[in-house]
Amino acid sequence: MSWLLVVQPDSVQADALREALCAHISQDVVVADSLDDALFSIDHGIPDVILLPALIPGAVEDYLIAYLGTIPGAGHVQILGLPRLERSDNSVQRRAGSLFSWRRLQGPRAFGTTGCDPGIFTQDVVTYLAGARALKEEIEAYSAHAPLSGRPERRSEPRFADYEVPWISFVRFGSERATLINVSSRGALLRTHTRPEHHFLRRSDPTLQERPRVTLELRSDCKVHTVGRVIRCVPLRTSARMQYEVAFSFDDSVGLHLPTAGALVPAPSGAENNDL
Repeated sequence: MSWLLVVQPDSVQADALREALCAHISQDVVVADSLDDALFSIDHGIPDVILLPALIPGAVEDYLIAYLGTIPGAGHVQILGLPRLERSDNSVQRRAGSLFSWRRLQGPRAFGTTGCDPGIFTQDVVTYLAGARALKEEIEAYSAHAPLSGRPERRSEPRFADYEVPWISFVRFGSERATLINVSSRGALLRTHTRPEHHFLRRSDPTLQERPRVTLELRSDCKVHTVGRVIRCVPLRTSARMQYEVAFSFDDSVGLHLPTAGALVPAPSGAENNDL
């Protein structure tokens, strides 16, 4: 389904945007008044275009872009700066600030043109929607026909499922409890009810005291703290409460040593491991 996400905390501007967009495009328009509402919408489906206010805090923009970068299938999303619609004279005036993009096409007109009619603005949005759909189809076609030799190599390190690592009794993702799906010397695949925070999506800085980490609590009452970052996050909508399947990649400095393959239990024949 093709749809458009607008993030606009100003209720007056939100109404003006909804009115202008719905009058000129057939795609569904979802208006969120906060980042949390926008992320909730993204967790339930990936939009083709996201419109953000030009004066949105840089940290909010960075987090949104980083989070989209971890979600499979979001490589086509276009993020556009949002102009201010003046309902009194139907003109469009651009707020101060610069345009930014996730994967932004070159539109036929600049949104910052003073006095631009809402119809002209929405026609530019239509252009970006079409570009996003075309890019999505191109990515899907390439993924379906890409030769196996051109795909990333599967990691050869031993990977153990949760039932194969009885020495791990408890797993924490940051400060929250998580379910361990599998673990290797390079990373862990987890399931959690908590959406990854911004610092979990970036490479850890050794100078920071609070680094993103996964804690493995052992049955011997010892704890192993592994630092790294989230490289993939898949929102799961299979239950009443949202869950996230998170691939957490360990830093090279972690040095987590696990037994060789088959040392604990025989590996299931013909089974393939999940990528991290």
